Amino acid sequence: MRAARIHAFGEELRIDDVPEPEPGDGEVLFEVRFAAVNPLDVWLTQGTVAGGEQPLPFVPGVEATGTVEGRTVMARGFGLGVQRDGFYRELAAVPAEAAIPVPDDVDPGQAAALGVAGATAWRLIGDVARVGAGDRVLVLGASGGVGSLVVQLAKDAGATVVGQTSNTEKAGFVEEMGADHVVVASAEDLEAAAAPLEPTVAFDPLGDGFTMAAIRALQPYGRLVLYGASAGPQAEMDLRTVYRKSVQLLTYSGTIEPEERIREAMAGALDALAGGRMRVPIDEVLPLEKAAEAHRRIEERRVRGKLVLAP
Repeated sequence: MRAARIHAFGEELRIDDVPEPEPGDGEVLFEVRFAAVNPLDVWLTQGTVAGGEQPLPFVPGVEATGTVEGRTVMARGFGLGVQRDGFYRELAAVPAEAAIPVPDDVDPGQAAALGVAGATAWRLIGDVARVGAGDRVLVLGASGGVGSLVVQLAKDAGATVVGQTSNTEKAGFVEEMGADHVVVASAEDLEAAAAPLEPTVAFDPLGDGFTMAAIRALQPYGRLVLYGASAGPQAEMDLRTVYRKSVQLLTYSGTIEPEERIREAMAGALDALAGGRMRVPIDEVLPLEKAAEAHRRIEERRVRGKLVLAP
């Protein structure tokens, strides 16, 4: 069978012919139909996940949908794609507990793309920021895999939503996701563009200069939710602005979430998907041979929503 594998950290994925896996005790054979492509997969190829201690060659891919004995299921967790080979391949042997049934009325491609992004968005809106009616929510990176879901779930919670993108060509897409307003702004322009809309909550997966700009744009007693740093891991912060506005700094990282909390969040996100309250925008479904291209597109921020591989 075919698999996309890392042979050296920092190099592009290669397509290899590999033996089919044989399930061990407590495992099932999972036929991969759709494998989601996540920033986590890209970071892993760069050797920045789990200290770059994965045995090489290594198969990335932390979530997928497929079939187990004819049943459509999602699979994730248990170190798959991080500590043990993941889903950028045609078949995988996975722990039976890793398989989560997919409702009949949910598209398998949507379910594959939902996983990490859906669970993250669900937790950010409902548990971390507790967004509700009357909130005015600023979503940075609103065209991204998580950001596009945060836009939809914030709207579903009754909030007014402002979506930010730095790319004019993505403004229409953010509107399609349900944003009431779209601001096309860099870190330098963000405060002037967003402050007149009086946001009470800001979701920040970008970091760098965007973080302080979002704080300045927030209303007094606003909440800043930091859950990534794709624009840069360092940010210079004016502490006087933070405390004089009584801004709450909230954070979230799925990498340290207990498994039961992630599964609970995924169940909520699946319910929203099945109920039509949210959809996962899939930019493109690519063949396995284009796995390296998918990673380049994420690194270059040329993705609207999610990319999915179809082994």
